[in-house]
Amino acid sequence: MSLYIDLTEFLANPITSGIQRVVGQICRHMPPQAAIPIRLQSGRYFALSHSLISAVGRHFANPGQDGVAEIRRLGAVQHAATVQLSQLDTVLVPEVFIDQERIAFFRNMPKYELDRYRFIIYDLLPLTHPQYFPTSGFLDDIYGYFRVVGRARCCGFISEYTRDVYYGRLRRSNCHDGVVLPLGSDFLGTRPVMSVLNRPLTFTVIGTVEPRKNHMLILEVFEPLLRQIPGLHLSFVGNMGWVEGDFAQKVHALANDQSSGFQFHSAPDDGAIRTHIERSRATIYLSPAEGYGLPPVESLWCGTPVIASTTIPSLRRLGSGGIYYVEPLDVVQLRDAVLRFVDDGYANRKATEATQLALPTWQSFTQEVLAWCENRLQ
Repeated sequence: MSLYIDLTEFLANPITSGIQRVVGQICRHMPPQAAIPIRLQSGRYFALSHSLISAVGRHFANPGQDGVAEIRRLGAVQHAATVQLSQLDTVLVPEVFIDQERIAFFRNMPKYELDRYRFIIYDLLPLTHPQYFPTSGFLDDIYGYFRVVGRARCCGFISEYTRDVYYGRLRRSNCHDGVVLPLGSDFLGTRPVMSVLNRPLTFTVIGTVEPRKNHMLILEVFEPLLRQIPGLHLSFVGNMGWVEGDFAQKVHALANDQSSGFQFHSAPDDGAIRTHIERSRATIYLSPAEGYGLPPVESLWCGTPVIASTTIPSLRRLGSGGIYYVEPLDVVQLRDAVLRFVDDGYANRKATEATQLALPTWQSFTQEVLAWCENRLQ
């Protein structure tokens, strides 16, 4: 009996962001030879070298083109053997996929064979909040994936919220079992030992500029405050996504005005993101719909407090330590939150709370994933 890990999507697109980050962190923290990497091609699985797992892990520890080249070499199937799965084997599928051939592979699979697969479910936002996704074509493709995991018996979830939506909306069931596997918070590096107090009056929004992240609301609150409060600054750190043209132009115009107190940093690398977080009095994350929400817990890991909406699943286990919750999500409540953090005493208290939180790591996530898989093996 063996544990296999399906890396098909990652091997086709070995980037270090999005769900590929999860795949990379599993490989990085997995014990040597704990799982056999496999790739689906032409309706068959091919077993790849154990060295591929190590190569993926090294690439995520130190990304670069040399790492990508090594991954592509080790991930090629030209000389790989096909896999004959037994009923005692387990296959971990930590990826979301919309490739129609891969969807057909699972949809045509008999139920007894599908039971050996373990799927990690990240979110069902295209099902629950389709208005936040730009194209109907993507929605049609992802629904095929949802139909696959809707048939699966062994699913793990990154949050209680995702688990509840899976059973309530996809399975139409009152059952709410299934393991919850909280994602790691430590992707940006080591945790500070001590709190950094009396920070500058800089507030940072991490993530792609898109309607779901409420950048428009944030800017509406900050524009008058930037003119009223000396030293106050706001930064958007992330790519420009699918927003209205007028709003995109406004963001660029403000960023080009050196007296506005506003900055826009697109395409930041991981080191730049951490630097922006560490120099902030608080980060802001006001998404009304998330499957998990990594930026706020990564901010807390770095010792920086968070202003957040109440709908972020990653924060639900943490209480209010280091966090100011905005409810309802409107101009008045967000303005009050910002003004609270302008006060040094309040901001310092929240920064101290952030460093004291018990947060999951990618090591703990990987250990829980493997324990979940090994339970079936036993």
